[in-house]
Amino acid sequence: MKKTHIIMLCSMALLCVCSCKTPPPPNSYEFNAQVLAMPSCHATMVEPCACYAMFKDDFGRTFYLGSPGASEDVENFIHSLKEGEACYLPTAFMEFLDKQEKASPNAAATNAPATKLIQPSTSKL
Repeated sequence: MKKTHIIMLCSMALLCVCSCKTPPPPNSYEFNAQVLAMPSCHATMVEPCACYAMFKDDFGRTFYLGSPGASEDVENFIHSLKEGEACYLPTAFMEFLDKQEKASPNAAATNAPATKLIQPSTSKL
């Protein structure tokens, strides 16, 4: 049973590496800051791939989200959408990030102010 799982995982990893070996096209958004700064548009995912996806906006313009070196958030966002699904970008990405932050078990600790109590030293120099 374990051997089968290892073979499946290795096969999936090889598929991802092989399918994502080409560099991203010039009209692509790979990182959170790039997606958040992109011009607002209504777009449809027309071609999902392992580490990026092709989108078309309402004017027929094509662009890509993701790449082999894309941020984990961008990659997770792409995988949360289905082929043919339309959304408003970057609004949908912002909402996705908010949901991820709220769902994270460390969200409260991450957003809490950093405080550390400093105990006075009792040792003599």
